[in-house]
Amino acid sequence: MKKVMFAGLSLLSLVVLIACGEEETKKTKAPEQSPKQQQQTTVQQIAVGKEAPDFTLQSMDGKEVKLSDYKGKKVYLKFWASWCGPCKKSMPELMELAAKPDRDFEILSVIAPGIQGEKTVEQFPQWFQDQGYKDIPVLYDTKATTFQAYQIRSIPTEYLIDSQGKIGKIQFGAISNADAEAAFKEMN
Repeated sequence: MKKVMFAGLSLLSLVVLIACGEEETKKTKAPEQSPKQQQQTTVQQIAVGKEAPDFTLQSMDGKEVKLSDYKGKKVYLKFWASWCGPCKKSMPELMELAAKPDRDFEILSVIAPGIQGEKTVEQFPQWFQDQGYKDIPVLYDTKATTFQAYQIRSIPTEYLIDSQGKIGKIQFGAISNADAEAAFKEMN
C-alpha cells in the first residue's frame, strides 16, 4: 500500500512540476526581431534543382569572381581545406579533370582562409604551390559567408551546377572524376 501511495504522490508531484514549467514557458517570450533581423536569419534552402546561391569572392591571384559570371556554363564547385586529408587526397584527381581540354564545365574551389585552422591568405599560395597543385582556381571566402550560404557541414563537399545556375548534384565527400563527368552529361 505504501508503494502505491508513494507512486501516486510521485506522479502528482511530477504533473505539478510539468504544469509549472509550462506556465513559465508561456510567460517567457522570444525577443522581438526587426524585419531586417528576420531577413538576415533566413537561410536559403539548398537542394538539387534549386538556384545555386551567387557569391563574389577573391581569387588567389587577386581577381573578383562571381558565380553569376559563369551563367550559361556548368560549374564544378568544390569546398575544401588545406588541413583536410580527404581533400588533399582528392586533389590529384581533380587536377587531372582540370587539365582535360574537352571538358564542358568550369572548376572552382573555395577555401576559408584563417578560419577553423585554414591557412591565411598570405600562407596559402605558397602551400598550394608546394603541393604541386595547378589548374584549379582557388577562391577565398574570408568571412565563410559562402560556406554558410551553401550550408557546408563537412569537407570536401562538391556542388555540380548546371548552365542555368541550378544545383544538379551535391556530393558530401570527394566525387570521382567519372561520377562528376557522368552527372554533368545529364545536365543542361
